[in-house]
Amino acid sequence: MTSAVRLMRLLVRGALLAASASIAACRAPHAREQAVRMLLVNDVYVTDTLRDGRDGRGGLARVAALRDVIERANGDTVLFVLAGDVLSPSVLGKWYGGAQMVDGLNAARLDLATLGNHEFDGSRANLVARRYESRFRWLSANCGEASGAPFPGVRGWDTLRLGGVKVGILGTTVVQDYAPYVSCRNPDSATTAGVDTLLQQGSELVVALTHRFRLEDVTTRENEPRITAILGGHDHDGRAVRDRRLLVKAVSDSRTAILVTFTRDGATPWRVFDQRFDIGPGMRDDPATAAAVQRSRDTLTRRIGPDRVLGIAREPINAIDSISKRESPFGNMIADAIRIGTKADVALINSGALRFDAIMPAGPITRHMIEGGVLFADETRVVTCDLLEGSVGRGGLNNGPYLQLSGVRFQFDATLPSGARVVGALTRDSGRPIGATDTLQVSMVTYPSCRSGDGYRIPEAAEACRALEAAPGSRPRTADLVLQHLERMNGRIVPPPIGRVTRLDRR
Repeated sequence: MTSAVRLMRLLVRGALLAASASIAACRAPHAREQAVRMLLVNDVYVTDTLRDGRDGRGGLARVAALRDVIERANGDTVLFVLAGDVLSPSVLGKWYGGAQMVDGLNAARLDLATLGNHEFDGSRANLVARRYESRFRWLSANCGEASGAPFPGVRGWDTLRLGGVKVGILGTTVVQDYAPYVSCRNPDSATTAGVDTLLQQGSELVVALTHRFRLEDVTTRENEPRITAILGGHDHDGRAVRDRRLLVKAVSDSRTAILVTFTRDGATPWRVFDQRFDIGPGMRDDPATAAAVQRSRDTLTRRIGPDRVLGIAREPINAIDSISKRESPFGNMIADAIRIGTKADVALINSGALRFDAIMPAGPITRHMIEGGVLFADETRVVTCDLLEGSVGRGGLNNGPYLQLSGVRFQFDATLPSGARVVGALTRDSGRPIGATDTLQVSMVTYPSCRSGDGYRIPEAAEACRALEAAPGSRPRTADLVLQHLERMNGRIVPPPIGRVTRLDRR
């Protein structure tokens, strides 16, 4: 197989894998009604507010204060829940394994969290340590130890009383290829068993706290009618489905919080209402949580030094996850930095490695912002090899395996069979076709190239990966290459336009 064909297959495989509401609306129900209230956030990687083009969205201290306001307005308890993904990834998480997040969530008085896939980014020892530091409870009915036993202190379900009602909550986690210390079973089977147990325990209301894809949640809702509502995570953009029973998710990093209210008169069925709060400027901070946020800021400065300006962006740079998992100016800029910094012909980086998940506003771009955009230090060291080979098997545009690229352009049709989806030749940026006998120097981050991450198998990288294993610090970090690249722009940061990948079929 020629080098150009092998590179072509790899590229296409990557392309195809790949408070606005009024508190008054939360007023207490009529005297004869029972009410249960839950406040949901999910996929929260930082406790602080975000730099995303609308100064200071999000902020865990604001969510904690919102909960207090709702409780005072109604004179009852609001259960504060998090639907997974909090220990990783983040800039501080690279060093502290999520301890800074547990500190913030403890201060915010979180009640329950379900395990998300990123809880398993670190070691078993790290996960267990974070569990014992948590003053809130962790749930997962389907993921536990390799032996099949639950992780220490993690339960599949829990019961509690809210507003005089015995409430049962179960947690489930998306099934993925995790580290060997993690074993997950079918979440729907675990859900059915959990609901059986909760009803046997006398639960009057059953709620699922899940960290799974939306379509999986929809299937669970249809197959398990005894669940009144699913409060979910894993999808970052916030969704609400209200037909029959509620399925709801907040926007990541506390950009929104969802208040879910269950009410009933006597023995009548539960009525469910959801209310979205946009978390942003003008909202008050909870003092205890704000103090934990400040501790995180101080720790970041001690770890990587004071922030410094790399240059000025004339326009906002959209690096939100859902945008960055297809060709984007942000992804192209990162890929260019790798190619130029390593002097390779082609550079590739899987989109799952780019985790800024916000909009860089027009204005100063700083070192801390870039460190936050490329979070996996070891997985994004860069290796260079002469030839790459990949497959065009599974589809998956707009997902982590989607490859951001530099130095090559191509067209594809996703409706064609595997192995035939590239239409025409691969070309260089100049427009010159890459010949069938050309040998290309390709730089790619280590997670897919050395660790088979995101399903890639690249035997041509084996020699470079062995050299990296022998000397772990011998290959550059992507973050350092990006910092150097932006500094070479002499103060004027302009991401390259899109157009390197052209999809021909109708979406």
